[in-house]
Amino acid sequence: MAQLKKLTSKMTTLQFSDTPDMRHQVQVRTEAVYVDGTPIQIRQSAAGTFVGTLGGHTERLRAVAHGDTIYVQLRGRSIKLNRVDPTRASASGAASGAGASHAPMPGVVVSVLVAVGQQAKKGDALLVIESMKLQMTISATLDGEVAELPLAVGQTFQRNDMLVRLINPGDTA
Repeated sequence: MAQLKKLTSKMTTLQFSDTPDMRHQVQVRTEAVYVDGTPIQIRQSAAGTFVGTLGGHTERLRAVAHGDTIYVQLRGRSIKLNRVDPTRASASGAASGAGASHAPMPGVVVSVLVAVGQQAKKGDALLVIESMKLQMTISATLDGEVAELPLAVGQTFQRNDMLVRLINPGDTA
């Protein structure tokens, strides 16, 4: 919780996408968390476990903060919340390499859903990883062909290791 408070105390806005063309804004305030302007009351129930209340309906969720990212598990889905920092926004796209997905934190590969040479559309699930007992689905960042898939099920990886790389049909590997 201390790490989560430290992250949320120094920022006001996060973003997440639940579909490739939809981006949501999350604002953290002392009285509530606002998702697209709707207030949700959040309270901690145990280490890493929280209870959110919206319109009288209560949901349990797990959250882990790592660097500028908060990973949330809700209703069996994993959501990655990224800190919005306008001073770094333009540099991050070029640095990440189009089509390459890197590990957000150390973990292990739970399942591989594609093979090298397979075509994928932006948003397609490529593999599932587990970090700190939280499973996340890594999705395609663009339409393209799977060019590299360096890890197999059960293999471990470190933060920033490449998990999968896609290329456009006209690109060279």
